[in-house]
Amino acid sequence: MQFYSCFISYSQHDERFAQRLNMDLAASGIRSWLFAEDAKWGTAVWGEIDRSIRIHDKVIVVCSRWSLKSMPVLREIERALQREDREHREVLFPVRLDNYVFDRWEHPRKADVLAKVVGDFSKWKTPKSYLTALNRLRESLTKAATAPTSV
Repeated sequence: MQFYSCFISYSQHDERFAQRLNMDLAASGIRSWLFAEDAKWGTAVWGEIDRSIRIHDKVIVVCSRWSLKSMPVLREIERALQREDREHREVLFPVRLDNYVFDRWEHPRKADVLAKVVGDFSKWKTPKSYLTALNRLRESLTKAATAPTSV
């Protein structure tokens, strides 16, 4: 089974969740890139991030009240959506930790993000709920790897 490689976009406030997701994706055979663990020392920060967004097939953006106020995360969302427009394929996979993306987030790209099914990790601290959401994400990545593209 082919899986995509994923860039995980997150706010520092959500680092514990992002590290757990990264570890669990890797355990499932899904390559993922997490800034804190995978950035090359000595390289320009934005050059490293932009390069990583370009070379990984998917961008999983962790949507929370913290990340959607983070300029770096907003830039990463923009880069992923630009890739979708350019390559005519699904790149951005939003997952949420709270309802901020639906209820309070105001941004010009909100409609583009909400045009996608947003994965629900809002109960990620509960083992059963986390595992259910993780399995759905893995299934979605699997389907994306084998399905024809249409953006």
